[in-house]
Amino acid sequence: MSDSLSVLLRAWLLKPALDYVQHLRKDIAMNQAELLQNLTNLNASVTKIGTETTSLLEAVANLQAALDAAGATTPEVDAAMAAVQASVQAVDALVLDVVPTP
Repeated sequence: MSDSLSVLLRAWLLKPALDYVQHLRKDIAMNQAELLQNLTNLNASVTKIGTETTSLLEAVANLQAALDAAGATTPEVDAAMAAVQASVQAVDALVLDVVPTP
């Protein structure tokens, strides 16, 4: 078999495989783009959760200060406030603290 015929035959046989590899490369690139978008969205959600948790902690601290300023409260109010504070602390423990960038 001549060299040129051999080259043509190999090219003809390899073309489907090369086309498939090209297709996979496009899929990988698209999946990378989708992954990037999903990670960006997830980061935005986590940041939002952190911000909302900080606001919640501040609101509970303000509520406690207002109750303290109002004077004596009933044991039921004290217990309810303690339950709220425990719940908020549990949520805060689940949310990673923001690490300042150097």
